[in-house]
Formats: sequence, C-alpha cells, structure tokens
Amino acid sequence: MNNFKNRKEIENKMDSLQKKVLEVLRIEPNVDKFLDNTTLFDEWEEVIPDPEYGIFVIAVLNNIKTKVVIDTIVDSILKIDSTDSRNISKLKNEIEQHPFC
Repeated sequence: MNNFKNRKEIENKMDSLQKKVLEVLRIEPNVDKFLDNTTLFDEWEEVIPDPEYGIFVIAVLNNIKTKVVIDTIVDSILKIDSTDSRNISKLKNEIEQHPFC
C-alpha cells in the first residue's frame, strides 16, 4: 500500500473496500464483531495518519463517499497538506473579531 502514488488508485481501492465491508455487514450487521474479526483495515492502518484513520474507518463502515471526506483521507495518504492557509487565517481573523470573545 505504501507504493500508492496515484490519487485515483487510492480512491478505487477505498471504493472496493467499502463495497466489501458493505457486503459483509449485510450478512452480519454486528459492527463490533466485524471490527474485532476483520483484517481488511490492517494495510490501511499502516499508511493513514492517526488523526485521519478514525475518519477513514467511519467513512468505510458507513459507506460515506463525499468528496471532502475522501479527499481528506487520500491527501493524508499522499502526505498533501489539504488546508489552505488563506482559509485558516481568515477563520482565525473572524474568530478574533467575534464580539463575544
């Protein structure tokens, strides 16, 4: 998995994983049992940083395919900083100017 260099390849692999998990959970809907017994996430755990790993697991378990969630996970694997410094400073500026602060 560490050899991923292509965004589309990672997205396709995630989509495939979501489909596998969905099939398994249709047969046995006990998520706790599934998580205790599966090895499907093992290779992903090696490449996804801890802060995004929980998001990844929840996204897979709930078959979430929104662009922002998938992009965040893929960016973390590719080690791309997905934050825009202009958005951060703008948000920080708005917070500092809030009348109740």
